[in-house]
Amino acid sequence: MNQTTEKKPNYLLLGVGVAVFSMGLGVILWTLLFGPGKSASLPPDLAATYLPEGRPVVGVQMTDHNNQPFDESHFKGKWSFMFFGFTHCPDVCPAALLVMKAVWNKLPADARQAPEPQMIFVSVDPDRDTPEILKQYVKFYHPDFIGITGKHDKLDILTTQLSALYGYEDAEDGNGYTVTHSAQIILIDPDGHMRAVFTTPHNIDAIVKGFVSIRDYHKG
Repeated sequence: MNQTTEKKPNYLLLGVGVAVFSMGLGVILWTLLFGPGKSASLPPDLAATYLPEGRPVVGVQMTDHNNQPFDESHFKGKWSFMFFGFTHCPDVCPAALLVMKAVWNKLPADARQAPEPQMIFVSVDPDRDTPEILKQYVKFYHPDFIGITGKHDKLDILTTQLSALYGYEDAEDGNGYTVTHSAQIILIDPDGHMRAVFTTPHNIDAIVKGFVSIRDYHKG
């Protein structure tokens, strides 16, 4: 502000100066709190573990339920919900896929628009879960769901990046084997970065609300 030679302060200029300073301070605080272009904030009760910096998912070489290649380009431009399991799973996987189906059905209309979400089931049992079996399995829950799997070395590239654990154990009845695995639902953003994790117990309404909040936060 320019110096003035008047003995009395110019209250109009002072008022304008204070207003401009306040506006500038407000812009700085808004940027610090929400980041450039952010028009929303994440709620304190967000039902997810949120990764502010994200984690890029790269080197993906999987096969989808139509026996077509599936790589990280399939994450671009979409929000991806991912769950790791196997089709012979007696309880955890069916429950998780029913949750994902309910979340899908409860998403508000604006949350289905671009970048639209997609639901992906990743089989960690590639020796038994062929593309044909995967297709039948995921389509039972919803016609738009996607099933993917891959050889063990390729599968480990994906699970390691997303901190998804799995292992094999002999079945209790002595027939074959069963698979132990993580039960979280992982959210990947439209840039192909791991962005959030929804842990158990899964609450459908909380996941819907959390996803909408995260999506709104990233609109800018």
